Parts: sequence; C-alpha cells; structure tokens
Amino acid sequence: MTRHVLTTILAALAAVGVGAQGPTALQPSQRAELYKKNHVVIEKLVEKTVASSKSPDSVKRTESYYHVLYEFNIAINQAKAEKDAGRVADLTKNLNALLSRGLKPTLVSAQTMVEGGTGEVEYREARDRLIAQIDALVPMLSDDPAAKAALDQTRASLLKEIRKK
Repeated sequence: MTRHVLTTILAALAAVGVGAQGPTALQPSQRAELYKKNHVVIEKLVEKTVASSKSPDSVKRTESYYHVLYEFNIAINQAKAEKDAGRVADLTKNLNALLSRGLKPTLVSAQTMVEGGTGEVEYREARDRLIAQIDALVPMLSDDPAAKAALDQTRASLLKEIRKK
C-alpha cells in the first residue's frame, strides 16, 4: 500500500516539477526554469521515498520523511527569499500532497504496528521530529495566507489522524 501511495505521489511531483499543467500549460522555457528550481527537491523525494518503500520497518519509513521535509523547508525558504510566490505556492501544494497522501498513512501504519510494543518510543521520537519540521514550515508562509492556511489544514488533519489511536 505504501509503495503505491509513494509511487503516486512521486509521479505527481515529477509531473509538477517538469511543469506538466492543464490547458494553461507553461511555455517550455518556463517549465525548464521551474524544473531547474525544483529538481533538487524532486530528486531527494524520489531517492528517499524509494528507499523508504523498501524498508519493512514502519518506524524507519516514518523517519525517512524527515529528510524530505527538510528539503522542502530549504526550497520554500529559498523561493521565499527570491520572492518567487509561484514557486512557494507550487512547493506548498506538493508538500501538502506529500503530507496527506504519504506521511499521514505512513504515520498511521507505524503507529498501529508499534502501539504498546517494541518501537513505540522510536516511533514517538520520529513523529515528534516530523511534526517539528512541519511546524518550522508554517511561519515561513506567513506572507502567503492561502499557502499557510492550506499547510495549517493539512497539519491539523495529520495531527487529528495520528492522535485518534
């Protein structure tokens, strides 16, 4: 299940990274520029999600998201510093997809697997580090109310889901 979710997210992010759009597609030069800016994040995402999907350990899969979130943090901060609102919005949209379709199911699965048993402490530490990384992203979006609201909503949904159990 996780492998299919990660593959879907990966394909969606790759499509966005190269600028695949609907009827209002960007010009080829604009797509190339967007890819240049986002390729590091996309490569890290591919690398980490593929490695994660191979791990039978649910806590290790959860931990692997930290590096991906860190890369998003750097990329969003860089786009913000460059005053590239379009890139900030694009990265935030991709981050929200990753959180809701990748991280949330992975956390829920890991939580279920370790609940009351071996690995629960490691899971909590990994979960708390991931939440802290997301929390570090939220203030960076303070000048983009729509992106901040979307990330806040995704964060709240994630917290609600992992606190259910």
